[in-house]
Amino acid sequence: MPDENISLDLHALQGKRLGPYNSFNPVSRVQIWQWTSAMGDKSPLYLDDDYRAGTEFDRVVAPPAMMQMWTMRDINDNYAPGSTDAPPYQIFDTLSKNGFPGNVAVSYDITFHRYLLEGDRAHHYTTVVNISELKTTALGEGHFVTERVEYLDQNESLFAEALITYFQYKPAAPQSGDADANQAATDKSATKDTSAAASDANGWQTDFKDVAFAKLNKGDTLPELAIPITHKLIVGGAIATQDFIPVHHNVPAAQAASMPDIFMNILTTSGLCARYLSDWAGPASRLRKLSFKLMAPNTPGDTMVMQGRVSELDSNGNDKLVSVEFAGKNNMGMHVAGSAKLAVS
Repeated sequence: MPDENISLDLHALQGKRLGPYNSFNPVSRVQIWQWTSAMGDKSPLYLDDDYRAGTEFDRVVAPPAMMQMWTMRDINDNYAPGSTDAPPYQIFDTLSKNGFPGNVAVSYDITFHRYLLEGDRAHHYTTVVNISELKTTALGEGHFVTERVEYLDQNESLFAEALITYFQYKPAAPQSGDADANQAATDKSATKDTSAAASDANGWQTDFKDVAFAKLNKGDTLPELAIPITHKLIVGGAIATQDFIPVHHNVPAAQAASMPDIFMNILTTSGLCARYLSDWAGPASRLRKLSFKLMAPNTPGDTMVMQGRVSELDSNGNDKLVSVEFAGKNNMGMHVAGSAKLAVS
C-alpha cells in the first residue's frame, strides 16, 4: 500500500542528528528591535541601556522566544554558510511528494538555559524523534512529526532546547460553499484590519513592576490581554521571525491549505505568549520553560484574548520559580494553551 511505503521511508529518517545549521548574523540590536516592535514587547530588559545597567547583563539582551529565529533560512530558503548539506526537512519533502503538501506547526516544548546577548552566534542541531501513524483531523489526513532541536552558541554551550511538533497533511477536500465562505472571511477581515500601532482592545498598560514571589499565591489570576489579529501583525510577525512560508503572507496559498486567510505562525504566537508572561512578571523575571499547543488559527479580523493563572510556586535556595498556566482564545475557539515557568524575585 502507498501509505505503508511512506511509513517505511519516514521511519528510516528517525534518530539522525543533523547539523549544524548556522545563523547568517550574530545576535544584533536591530533584529531584537524588529522582533519586539512586531510583538508589542516594550520590556526595558532588551533594549534599554540604562535599565540593563542594573541587571546581570552587560550587552543588549535577546528575548528568549527568539531562540529559533536566529538559525532560520533566508527568504530564498538557503541556510547560512558553513551549515551542513544534510536537508533537515527531508521528512517533510518526502511526505509532500507522496501527497501530503500541507504543513502547520502544532506544539512547542522549550527549555531556556540562558538568554543570548548582542554578538552571540547561534547554531542548531535537529533530530526527528517521532512520526505518528496516519491521522485524520479537520485540516485533512497526515502525520505528526516531532523534532528535538538543540540550540548552541559560539562556544558550543546549549542555550535552549526544544521539542517541536508539526502536522504534515493532505488538505481536506473543500465542501460545497467553502470557497465562497473563505472569500467572504477574507473580505470581512480586510475591512476590519487595523494598524499594528493601535492599542490593545482592552487598553492593557503594563507598569513593568516585578511581581514579588512572597506575595504570590497558587490560583492567582493574571490580567487579561486582548490582542487584535491583523494582516499587519501576521505578516510583520512572520518577517520578524524570519519565516517566509507563503501561508503566512499569501492568501491563495493559505486557502490551498484549507485555511480561510493567511494565519499566524507559531513563532509569533510564541513571542506573544512570552510577552504576555513577562509583562505580568516584570523585566526582572527570567523565562525558564515555555510549552504550548496550537489549535484554532489566528486569522485577520479576530482578537486573541490571553488569560493565565499561577499553578505552582517553588522556592529552592536562591531560585524562586512560579509556574503559570495560560491560554489565548479567539472567536473560533482556543488558539493556544500551555504552561510556563519563570524565575522571579
